[in-house]
Amino acid sequence: MIDIHNHILPALDDGSPDIETTEEYFKLIKEAGISHIVFTPHYMPGFYDNTRDRLDKAYNSILPIKKEIIPNVNTYYSTEVYLNGEFIVNDIIKENLFINNSKYVLVENNLNGFTEDLYHLLYQLVRKGYKPILAHPERYQEIRTDISKAEDFMIRDVYLQINTSSLLGGYGEKVQQTAFELIDRGWAHFLGSDCHCHSGVYDYPESVELIRKEFDDNIATYLSKTFPQKMLNNEHVPIFYMVRKEIPQKKSFFDKLFNLFGD
Repeated sequence: MIDIHNHILPALDDGSPDIETTEEYFKLIKEAGISHIVFTPHYMPGFYDNTRDRLDKAYNSILPIKKEIIPNVNTYYSTEVYLNGEFIVNDIIKENLFINNSKYVLVENNLNGFTEDLYHLLYQLVRKGYKPILAHPERYQEIRTDISKAEDFMIRDVYLQINTSSLLGGYGEKVQQTAFELIDRGWAHFLGSDCHCHSGVYDYPESVELIRKEFDDNIATYLSKTFPQKMLNNEHVPIFYMVRKEIPQKKSFFDKLFNLFGD
């Protein structure tokens, strides 16, 4: 299993406050059976100025406990970029805030209402050949109100990452319902714990098992292994990987077919 979004690096944002806390969560990661993890502290100029230099220092500081506790886990580090302001695209490129030197970058926006420049900034990234991944779409008020806006992002070549806690009801019933509907429609590409190290819980494996139960093994594998691994390898992940085909015998039901060879 691959976690592409969390706040476990110490003393960089509102996640892990210190290396001792990070150490405790490394133990939970080991118990969970995670194979790869991408650390993604916030990048929000004026609040969390996590430049490449700061990231390098924080990552190097955890290498001794990484070697001791999770030596077999492949670790990477980037950021969760708050998209706002024309300068932010240049920051992403200048500071190399892409995941594992790929074209993929994790981004977020205002939960209570998208900023006016969001679509323009996403367009700038895509036009330059980059692949933005919108964190936790199920938590945005605009998508909870009108779920078709999630598809609007995908039409613009933006990927979507669901939070594991959303699936387990951690943000309330409406967010949970939206997360399930996004997965059901094929409007989700990755899972991320978005773990902020506040609860003493790391729920990634529990959410994967829930997806297996409520959907099937294929969906769980695509979101937790197949697509994240392609992303880490800087390979193409299909935007639209699920199509619905009407079954003639039962006009009111649809059969989900997966097409991993194009979008």
